[in-house]
Formats: sequence, C-alpha cells, structure tokens
Amino acid sequence: MKALFPLLLLGIILLLVAGCTNPVVTPLETPAVTPPETPAVTPPPTEVPLPTPDLTPQPTDVVPSFQAVAIQVTKNTVSIDPWVSVIFAGGLGQPYVTVMTATIFRSDGNTETSSARYPGIGTEIILPGTTKTDRVMVNVTFTNGKTYRVKDELVPFQSPYS
Repeated sequence: MKALFPLLLLGIILLLVAGCTNPVVTPLETPAVTPPETPAVTPPPTEVPLPTPDLTPQPTDVVPSFQAVAIQVTKNTVSIDPWVSVIFAGGLGQPYVTVMTATIFRSDGNTETSSARYPGIGTEIILPGTTKTDRVMVNVTFTNGKTYRVKDELVPFQSPYS
C-alpha cells in the first residue's frame, strides 16, 4: 500500500497540472451587425373580381323513354338562409339510376355540386343558394354508365311578400 501511495499522489498532481495548462480562450470579436435593407413598400394587390357566373341554361339531353325520370327543383323564400332543393320524383327509369348529381351556379360566382347514390322517390339534395337568380343543373347516371343532363334551369329567388 505504501508503494501505491506515491504513484497515486503523482497521478493527482499530473491531473492538476494538466488542467492548469489549457490555453486561455479569448472570446472572438463579434462582427458588426448591419440591418437588412428594407424592401420598397408596394401597395397591396387589388382584389381580382370573381368571374361572372355562367347563368345561361344549356339544352338538356334526350333520355330514352324507358329511362325517363322526374326531378323537381325549388328555392326557399327565406332570405337569411336561401337554399335550393333538388328532389328525385321517380319515373320509368328509377330502377336504372345509380347517381343523381346536382350543381348550382350561384349568382355570386360560386359553384357547388352534391350527389345522391341510388336515389329513390323523395331523395333530396339541398344546395346553398343566393337571394338572386341561380342556375341549377341536374345530371343522372344510369346502370349502363351513361350520364344525361335531365334538368338545367334558372331558379329565381322569390320573396313571399312580393
């Protein structure tokens, strides 16, 4: 044990001396910060107006008589929540219908589409409308894969007080 003591003491001294011989670290000079150039102020872009909606109904397709269906389109008269109702009313072609798709072209430029699969009598699609005249187009797809435009009409808003 006496032989280990001088070696242990020598190791401690070497560690202390080694820790004291590290070079002194001086902080680096920080470069002067130059503010970034301010870009020239440009006026905000003007709003691009919505394209004028296509409110011109197109001719409907001629559906074979054995595939004829009836569709009713109405617009409610409540100005705080105008909507358009598209109701499947049946017909000879009812068993062959796989999808009824209704699209509204609103007078404010927005368009929305909704579909009903395998509609039965009374199946209803509700679309958000406006308090002006909107265009509603209804397509029906049959089991043979053919799609026909069966309704394309303007639906005016009518106040109950007029």
